[in-house]
Amino acid sequence: MSQSSKSERSDSDSDQRFSDSVRNYVRDSWGTWAKGDVIGQCLIANAETMTKESKEGVIEHGIEEAFDKLTGEHLSSLSAAWGLCESGTAADAVSSNNESIKSERSDSDSDQRFSDSVRNYVRDSWGTWAKGDVIGQCLIANAETMTKESKEGVIEHGIEEAFDKLTGEHLSSLSAAWGLCESGTAADAVSSNNGSSKEPEPKAFIPTHAPVMDFESTTVNKPFPPDLETQFRDAIDRTFGEYTEKAGISAAVYKDGYLWRYAKGDASSSEPMTVGTPNLIRSSSKSFTAGLALKQIDDGLYSLSDTLATVLSSNDVYKALNKSVINPAVTIEELLTMTSGIQQIEEYNDDYSALQVSLNWEPVDLLQLVTLDYKTPGSYNYSNTNTTLLGIIAEHAGGQNLNKLYKTELFNPLDIVALLLPQDGAPANTARPHGEGWGGTGFGDLLESSYLQEEWYLATGRTTWNAAGIITTPENMAKWAYELFSDDGSVLSLKARATLLESFTGPLIQFGAVDQQYGYHSTKREIALSNMTISAYGHPGSGGGYTSDFYYSPELDLSLSIVVNSHTNARTREEALSAVTHSGLNEIAWQLFDAYARQ
Repeated sequence: MSQSSKSERSDSDSDQRFSDSVRNYVRDSWGTWAKGDVIGQCLIANAETMTKESKEGVIEHGIEEAFDKLTGEHLSSLSAAWGLCESGTAADAVSSNNESIKSERSDSDSDQRFSDSVRNYVRDSWGTWAKGDVIGQCLIANAETMTKESKEGVIEHGIEEAFDKLTGEHLSSLSAAWGLCESGTAADAVSSNNGSSKEPEPKAFIPTHAPVMDFESTTVNKPFPPDLETQFRDAIDRTFGEYTEKAGISAAVYKDGYLWRYAKGDASSSEPMTVGTPNLIRSSSKSFTAGLALKQIDDGLYSLSDTLATVLSSNDVYKALNKSVINPAVTIEELLTMTSGIQQIEEYNDDYSALQVSLNWEPVDLLQLVTLDYKTPGSYNYSNTNTTLLGIIAEHAGGQNLNKLYKTELFNPLDIVALLLPQDGAPANTARPHGEGWGGTGFGDLLESSYLQEEWYLATGRTTWNAAGIITTPENMAKWAYELFSDDGSVLSLKARATLLESFTGPLIQFGAVDQQYGYHSTKREIALSNMTISAYGHPGSGGGYTSDFYYSPELDLSLSIVVNSHTNARTREEALSAVTHSGLNEIAWQLFDAYARQ
């Protein structure tokens, strides 16, 4: 790093104002948070690791608010410091003035072996990755920011492999360094060794690799009767066992206060599928956008009859859109029911490919991929563009990015653990997508045949966002289904839930391999069980190596969710090569409902 950059980051006036601002924020905003004081002290102790602009952002806006205001290198700087403090290294950070700790982290022998190990890894494992050399040099240049144990983990296991071996402070240390390098600040770190002080172009902080995450909620639930749980398990074993090409399956059944979970098969070539393994749920993600929209409508931020032109009249992103493609006159309700006439994005062209790898991604970029003129509103036409527009409306009305709105309005109050690509990176323990490999390589891990490799998760997030980018587990989805549709659910008011349940007025459509009605980004169908007929609300999701379903039955007051990390439920290879269907998951779901109904 150049001397001028060091001077900038250690600016005493900035550090003093930053310290005062953090202390005030902790006192005024985190007064009831047990960890708040320690996190604040940690950020102050690590002020010298942050850019002046990131500290000014905290001073002007507040700690949490600064994440929505900063961009590029400065957002990365704040994110890295937060990651170290939040992950459990606060005590270490607060005592960072202790020379013994500084000595440990800058141990010259460890740094030299780390440097040699990284160079060897880049040569042997990343030989065909264009960014590999720059990332490697960046990690070496930032070795002093990492704990000795994290460097030893890289030395012993390799760079990527170390993410699966390290834990706690040391995993966070490696993750923070990786985030800085991967997010676009690598050029700065590498050029510092060459005496260059050229500033990098601002990039969005979107980590390719995120640490392993625990996706199990903290809520304590009761088990169902043992004989019923045996029937649940047998239904999955019997049906899933017949598939000839498969990876793993995970399922959950939920009723207020009761939970059953089960998983089997493979999450990857080296890890089994577990009930806590996160999966990409694809279009089932849309239900969260609908839930948030209904909450905002209930809060009076806009109405179902409002048009795009009305809701987004002051939004600069909306003003720049092509109005022959994005119809200003469509209503919120038409977006929710997929009857807006606005078309799907154009896929698999040069612009689409460029967006997949764009480090300056913004949600509006998806709307720029829509090139066909809109049609007259009124007829059902499934299009992710409707969901993208609803996400932009939610951000505009809520004054925050969608990831934060989801966490504060939906996830945290319900004790749901979920992430949204691409702003949230895919955790290292995410189940790998399986299917017929791109380029005709046969059934297997799709990432192994993708030119995007490990960046595939971010790439698919950039081209789907809130329409298909949620990563979570069946436990969380079953709970979400119950909270969204049940009279005992808490995410919506009685009025808002009634509005949702009254939205299924259109004709039956073929969706998710069955005939059903489409309401506000959710579906409704009738299911004939062995002793009764029930309704089932939910939404299927599939594509890119994942298939998911979640349902809620009001007659049984029971919800369930099933996810497989493959895009086929084939019993034969011929079926594996045919169109994607949900019939296998539907078959399992009906058996689970039937077992409960017969108890």
